[in-house]
Amino acid sequence: MRFQQFTLAVAGALVLASCSGRTESSNELAIEVMLTPQLPDQEAERSIKWSPKGEKLPLAQVGDELSTSLALGPAGTAPFDIRLTKSEDASHFDRLLIDLNRDGDFGEGELLETDPEEIRNKIWSSFDAVVDIPVVDPISGPSVNPYALSFWYVDDPRAEDEELILRYSRRGWMEGTVVLDSIEAVVLLTESTMDGVYDREDYWALASSDSASDVLSYESARPLEKHAWLFQLAYGVDEIDPSGRRLTLIPVDPGITRADEAEMDDYVAVDRRAARSGRTVGFGHDFEQAEATARSEGKTLFIDFETTWCGPCKIMDEWVYTADEVVDAASTVVAVKVDGDDHPELAERFEVVGYPTMVLVSPEGEELGRLSGYVSVKGMTQFLTDTNN
Repeated sequence: MRFQQFTLAVAGALVLASCSGRTESSNELAIEVMLTPQLPDQEAERSIKWSPKGEKLPLAQVGDELSTSLALGPAGTAPFDIRLTKSEDASHFDRLLIDLNRDGDFGEGELLETDPEEIRNKIWSSFDAVVDIPVVDPISGPSVNPYALSFWYVDDPRAEDEELILRYSRRGWMEGTVVLDSIEAVVLLTESTMDGVYDREDYWALASSDSASDVLSYESARPLEKHAWLFQLAYGVDEIDPSGRRLTLIPVDPGITRADEAEMDDYVAVDRRAARSGRTVGFGHDFEQAEATARSEGKTLFIDFETTWCGPCKIMDEWVYTADEVVDAASTVVAVKVDGDDHPELAERFEVVGYPTMVLVSPEGEELGRLSGYVSVKGMTQFLTDTNN
């Protein structure tokens, strides 16, 4: 799932810091920001409010255990060995061993335990850990960054050939303060590509100190190639150290106001303005019945694959499937919603790999077309009209 992105020129050359030390910016307007690692604090209710899609680690079956390894940090850093096991009499994996000190053995403090939960008809075993990533601080030299992670293993009792994978995502971030044009501000840096090394594939955020918590929100996150706003002033990232402990900012002129940019970024704005008369697309929820109806009446079957956790699915329910032109375009098809978590056999049959996925099927069972991800009112109207004719 995640951000609509558009390219804007950012002044300043891209100069990545080497792991051997500090770099100097060639831009006279560059402003240095020093950052420190941050971990989630439940008591203070302070944590980053979004994370990238979970990465997958393939698991190998070794007896009754599952094993894998996770590589994080600069090239040459030894990976963390990981093992999933079951405690005595446990039906599901409830223990995760992680070799935190990378010594090839599992010792004291390297065992995590959990109570597996049933969620959406699957068994989830979730674990939180903090690992140390070796870095070279641009000021003090060799050091480590504490790096907060979540791991989860999902067991689907209904799957015949279940893929053995352990998923993970980062929970921590880097944070620092700076004064920009006499305004005290907070800068956040966090990984989007979760490899333990900060670079242009990652994300950042900027906010005034008066609203410091804003940097933790999904709405504030920006790709490092994109500028961020501090009130009506825009700044871009000129340089970033691989340790994440230092970056430089420069003022930029996006050639657009903040308000106009917000309107441009709001990909749902046009759909919210679509005409509505209170009608909605008449989705059923019984696939077999919908399939039989489409076949007997000679109509196209419109399948909307969704899940309860799919954000774009909810937005489409609110703004796309309530638009009059979409309702009219769907009037000649048999529409059915399918929860991919509740019906994995249908998701597999139609080769669904993400949500939402919309599929049109002829009365004879031939696929006529498909779309994935958020689809606008205009796009959905065209999909239903053109593909169905």
